[in-house]
Formats: sequence, C-alpha cells, structure tokens
Amino acid sequence: MATSVQRFFSTLCRVTGCVKLHLYFTKAVFFILGLIYSHSFVNNAVVFLWMDYLIDVGKLPLPLATIAVNVQEGLYVICTFLIANIADAYTGPYKAIVFSTASYAFGLLLWFLANRFWGNSSSTVIILLYLMMVLATVGKASQDPCLKAFLRDQLVEHKPNLNADKDQADEVPSKPDKAKVRRKFWWRIASTVGTVSSVIMAGVSNQRMIAVISFSVMALACLTFALGKSFYYPDKPTGIPLIVIYRVLKAAFVKRHLQHAREPNDYYMNDSGGLHLLPNFRIIRWLDKAALLETSKSLSAEEQEKNRRLFSVQDVQQVKQLLAMVPMWTALPIHGLVLATGSTFFVVQSESLYSDPVFSINVLFLLQGFVTVIVPYVHDILVSGWIKKLPMHHGRTVWIQKLLKHRVGLVRIAIGIACSIICCMVSMLVETRRLNLIKTRGDAEPFPMSTVWLVPQFFLIGLVEGLVADGLADFYNVHVDESLKHYESPFNESAIGVGKFLSAALVLTLSGSWFHHTLNTSHLDKYYMLLGILSSVNLCFYLLVMYAYAWKAQVNGSPDPEVST
Repeated sequence: MATSVQRFFSTLCRVTGCVKLHLYFTKAVFFILGLIYSHSFVNNAVVFLWMDYLIDVGKLPLPLATIAVNVQEGLYVICTFLIANIADAYTGPYKAIVFSTASYAFGLLLWFLANRFWGNSSSTVIILLYLMMVLATVGKASQDPCLKAFLRDQLVEHKPNLNADKDQADEVPSKPDKAKVRRKFWWRIASTVGTVSSVIMAGVSNQRMIAVISFSVMALACLTFALGKSFYYPDKPTGIPLIVIYRVLKAAFVKRHLQHAREPNDYYMNDSGGLHLLPNFRIIRWLDKAALLETSKSLSAEEQEKNRRLFSVQDVQQVKQLLAMVPMWTALPIHGLVLATGSTFFVVQSESLYSDPVFSINVLFLLQGFVTVIVPYVHDILVSGWIKKLPMHHGRTVWIQKLLKHRVGLVRIAIGIACSIICCMVSMLVETRRLNLIKTRGDAEPFPMSTVWLVPQFFLIGLVEGLVADGLADFYNVHVDESLKHYESPFNESAIGVGKFLSAALVLTLSGSWFHHTLNTSHLDKYYMLLGILSSVNLCFYLLVMYAYAWKAQVNGSPDPEVST
C-alpha cells in the first residue's frame, strides 16, 4: 500500500513539474504567439497551394509551375541566411521580424488586389503572383532563424542566478534547456491552432475571401507584434558569427606551409591541453594551423591575433565542429528532392481527384503537419524512457546519455530516409492507378478515385520530415557552439534547398518526355519510381557517412578524447 502511494505522489510530482516547465508565460509571449499563428494560417491557406494557383489562375503548364515553386523554395533558403546575418550584424531580431512580416502582408495585399481587380487578366495576375511569392519568401525567411530565437529569449527566466542554473542544466541532462522546451511547446500550440483555423476557413470561403482573410490576419499579427515592443527583453546586434569561419579558413590557408604542432604549447590559448584539436578528422586537420603560433615571426601572439593570422583554439574548434557536419549534409539534397514533391506534385494530384468532403487538400496538409509535429514528441518519450532505464557507469552517466541520444538521433535520420523510399513507392502506385483510370474512363466527372487515396503519402512525407528534420536539429545542436545554434535552420535547410534546385533542374530535363502540359499527359509514376531508386542509393550513402564520420564523432562533454575519430 505504501509503495502504491509513493508511486502515485511520484507520478503526480513529475506531471506537476512537466506542466510548470511548459506552461511558462510572459506578457511578451502573447504578442509573439499571434505572429506564429498567422504564419501557420497563411502557409496552410495560401503558400502550400501556390502550385494550384500557378496552374489554375496563371495557366502555366505543369513543368513550368513546378520549376517556379521549386526555385521559390530554394530562394527561401538564401533569404533565410541573408536575414539571419542582417539581424546579427545590424538590426537585431526585432526589426528584422517586423520588416519581413510587413513584406509578407504587402505580398498578400497584392494577391487580394489581383483577385479583386485583375481577375480577368492572366498576365497581370501571374506577374502579381510572382511578386507575392517573392515578398512571402522574404516574410517566411525570418521565421526560423529570427522568430524562434526571439521567442526563446523571451521565455528565459531573467534572474540573477540564471548563469548558475544554466551551468547546472548543462551538467545534468535530466534538466533540459527550459527556454528551448517552452519555445517548442508554445510554437507547436500556436502553429497547430493556425493550421486548424485555415482548414475551417478554407471549407467555407472562396479564393477571394481567403486572400482577404490571410492579409488581415498577417497585417494584424504584424501590428500586434510591433505594439509589444515595450514588453520584450532588449535585443541588440551581436555581430556575424559566420565571419569567424572565413577568417579562420583564411589564416589556416596562409599558414599552410607550417608544420603541425609537436606539443600543446604550440597552440594559442590552448586551455584543453590537447595536441590534436577536436574534432580530429584528418581532412580538416589543416585548420589547426590557424591556432599555431609563428615562432619565426618577430610579432607577439597578440599582434598576430590583431593581424588576424592567429586565432584561439576555441575559435578553431568551433569552425571544425561546423565543417565536420558537411559529410552529413551531403546526404540531404536527395531528401530535399523527395520533399519537393509534397508542395508540387501532391497538390496537383489532389486537384485531379474527386475531392472527398473530409480529406480535402487543406486537411491533408493538416495531417502532414500533425505527423511532423507529433513524431518528435513520441520519439523523445520513448527514447528518453529507454535511456534512463539503462545501467550507467558511475561518474560518466551524463556523457553516456548524450552519446546514446546522439547515436539514436542518427538512426532516426536513417529511418526517415528509409520512409522516404516507402513514400515514393506508395505515391507511384497511387499515380499508376490514377493513370490507368484515365486511360479506361477518361477524366469524366465524377472521377472514381478520391483524395482519400493520397492520405498514405501525405502521412509518410510528414513522417519523413518529422524524423529527419528533428534528428538533424539535435545533431547540429550537439556539435556546434552556442553562438551558431540559431543558424541550425539556415544550414540544414540549405542542404535540403539544394534538393529543391535539383528538383527544378530534373523537371526541366525531363520536360517533354515524362512531363507535359498537364498531369494526365505526364508520367509522374515514372518520376516517383526514379525518386525511390535515388532515395535507396541515398540511404546506403547516408549509412556509410553515418558510420565513417558521425557515429564515433566527439560529443560535447565527453570525458574521453579518444572517442573522436
């Protein structure tokens, strides 16, 4: 009886602690949640359907519309990097968010005017649609690097003992970064509410009304966010951390003729006392020379540092940690190639099928987003519980848990890539059935195949995105310095964005053979089969890279330097 009571109170304490951790609220958060809600609302109501607008409103052929959407998604990655650097160097996150959101709202206003006054002029509509896509791309670009970091800063408990608490959280992994956990919680709540609202609105509104509501929601959210300035903790430009990468590379290249260090004292500010700077990959070991003291020079160490010919060991290790992720990023372009189908060909397929009253295209995107959000939660619950039950060596528990989470995250990415193969195969089978019905029955109404057939592929692509994206984020945050953590999305999305440009090039190459003016005259089934084959090869390549470069990679906080490859 006593044991049961103890278990009950123990469970109650854990639940209470979890609620207190997540339900932390400040006045500033109220103004930010409206902006997150508006981004999610507009994305599901307008942005995800650009492919439909380009074909139905702009009267573009299938290949050209696909290339336009893929190029836009690639440009989004470039804008993300630009805005993140501008915010760090000049404006700070607040001004960057206000400017980008205002451009988003202006783009939606143009789209409303195009539907309201120039609906009969296809050339005017397509020009305004392209302009809206550019402005919306700028608006979306501040969402990940700036808005997420800004929300996280507002959720930090600003107390005198904040640094002590943070140090303690770094040493005990059972106490995660509170601000990061809270940011994920509130972000997912606001995003889910925005997506559900857009689904309800799409069911009762026409295209013109959707444009009006989307503009109103975004403009109101921008105004609300701007009015909350007095409640935000001050944010100032911190400088561009990426400039250190260029300077370290330049210094190492200039000193490439020097011999490697023979003892730890040959390095500048070598607090770690190691002879080989981590991560110790042979291919990037030449970067160690950026921290190598030039004894042949008459200049002192301080003068060499002032001339940017010498950097501390910590600076060099930060650059090496980032460059050590390049092999992992090489496996992402094919993954981006698969993700590109979700915003292009999946949408066109839904338009060619009978629209089910329940599973409309907006509901399918809602399903995809829900799966993407829920997968990381399920993973964290299962993996965290499993790791805590494992017997740990006394004194090394913290590091062992980090190492296990690191490796489980790598396996999660592999499972996500494997799911992309299944997604391509399922999509191929659905498209094959649709084309067979077109050949036998034509496209007469009602078409005997509904959008319910697309549920598996939307579910699978959401599963793929949830597994790979969150796994990459965890892998990145484990290995890079704190100053570069808010660049997680730009770096990872850049590797995936290469796949979006690759998709545009592939569609252009296959235009006229597999892709024609409409979907019914194209061979999308063959394209899905090609993606499945490429994903299978990519999975083998990723497993090789994972074992050779990432599996034994140094984990922050390791008590054993020999763990690094």
